[in-house]
Amino acid sequence: MKINKYILKKELLIELKNSSSLFLITPTMSVLIIIFPILIENRFAVDEDLFIISRLLFLIIFSTLFAIRKPIVLNQLTKELNFGNYMKTEFFNSKSLAEFLIFLPQVFILNILFSGFTNSNVNTSLINLILSMVFFAVNVCMINIIFQIFTSFNNRFVQFILIVPMYLALSIFIGPLWLGLGQEIANIYLLMYLGITIFIFGTTNYYIEKVNL
Repeated sequence: MKINKYILKKELLIELKNSSSLFLITPTMSVLIIIFPILIENRFAVDEDLFIISRLLFLIIFSTLFAIRKPIVLNQLTKELNFGNYMKTEFFNSKSLAEFLIFLPQVFILNILFSGFTNSNVNTSLINLILSMVFFAVNVCMINIIFQIFTSFNNRFVQFILIVPMYLALSIFIGPLWLGLGQEIANIYLLMYLGITIFIFGTTNYYIEKVNL
């Protein structure tokens, strides 16, 4: 996996300025601030699992907003890569890493803020929590890259409709972990999640190699 530090730096700056990233935290935290203080006042009547399910839903919405953006124009990208004498794998690997480095900290921040506002936590160990979020972040970034390359939908509503089911499928492995499992079963879920992550990562790199640039 070859990374070009110049492309990485450029993509990091683009991700920081990306319009999708700018409104990630706003709608999510607005809902948290408005709705959950009300729930906390009557927290004794709210089941603990409801907070974990809500946390997953906010994570999915958060991830979807991050992924919604303009598709990559391959003709324009070809000119840029030829001008800089860069390989396509360098660009896509650097871009994927840049998205991961921007996205993962936001996922951690979201979960910390969620726990703070709702006074709730997940029913799993810290290691399992971190691993599940890392796997989820890798998958989101890989799916996002594929989506940008092979789709031409500029309508954000259409993008939202297409992306949400993918992230719902990824959350199926997170839900049981966060709701509480024995360590042995949790390890099985983590191994399955690792396998899916490797598969998606490998598939993404395969299709990147096949892109005609």
